Amino acid sequence: MAQAENVYINTNEHTRRYSETETREDRFIKRLQKDFPAHTYKKSAPIMHRIRSIKEKEELDLMQIACDITGKGFKRVLDFVKPNVWEYEIEAEIIHEFTRNRSKGFAYTPIIGSGKNACVLHYIENNQQCKSGDVILMDFAAEYANYASDLTRCIPVNGKFTKRQKAVYNSVLKVKNASTKLLVPGTLMNEYHIEVGKLMEKELLDLKLIDKNDIKKQDPNWPAYKKYFMHGTSHFLGLDTHDVGLWTEPIKAGMVFTVEPGIYIPAEGLGIRLEDDVVVQKKGAPFNLMKNIPIEADHIEDLMNTKR
Repeated sequence: MAQAENVYINTNEHTRRYSETETREDRFIKRLQKDFPAHTYKKSAPIMHRIRSIKEKEELDLMQIACDITGKGFKRVLDFVKPNVWEYEIEAEIIHEFTRNRSKGFAYTPIIGSGKNACVLHYIENNQQCKSGDVILMDFAAEYANYASDLTRCIPVNGKFTKRQKAVYNSVLKVKNASTKLLVPGTLMNEYHIEVGKLMEKELLDLKLIDKNDIKKQDPNWPAYKKYFMHGTSHFLGLDTHDVGLWTEPIKAGMVFTVEPGIYIPAEGLGIRLEDDVVVQKKGAPFNLMKNIPIEADHIEDLMNTKR
């Protein structure tokens, strides 16, 4: 320390940080600054955020394994779900599959929301019975070697979507596919989310959930589409599910993002969100780490009814 001039400290700069309680790191920084007041203190976070947001091949390989294990959990659920199963039973099937594939468990607290529960964005009670005619929104994923994956799929309890459910489902899928293509080097995330909003607006018009008058009188800070799609579409993914990264700089090749649009209609007891994890490429569309996990509505119905 006597020969050092600058000291880089590890402050929590995560956009979702929540730290009312003083941490061990906080106390260490205070002690440093008290014991060595003549040094210049700088934050390591901006440097670490750049390093962590661009993945090496070895990191991507581990994330691919996490995604593959997640896919196994989803396929197991397709065989298991039937009317009157409980949300927690589905959660149990998933963690069983994760554990037997050497995952340490869920990358985050899983959401298994059937019917109207799917309209609660962070529903984690998972304690209700799944009724025939409802759709289950499942947001769960495996961790592997400290790297996270992040998946959302929606399936019909009885193995068959209604015409309305499928229409909403396909609208969300259309927005997801179009949004994914926008994740190219040079994209600014704020501009990206504005463009996704335009895609969603068109789908909600087609579904007759909003009309042109709603758009005409909308608050620019809270557009009409936000009534049914109130969250962001993408976030950084890596060592954390909501990983660190610099939102104010253009995205670069090697970054990994989720793509997860949704439409939530409480009046209909229906919530649809679809989510994959993608790697930004130097040229062209991102690479989908979850490309082998079923997502088309017809495919899901076929898989659910194969053994019924």
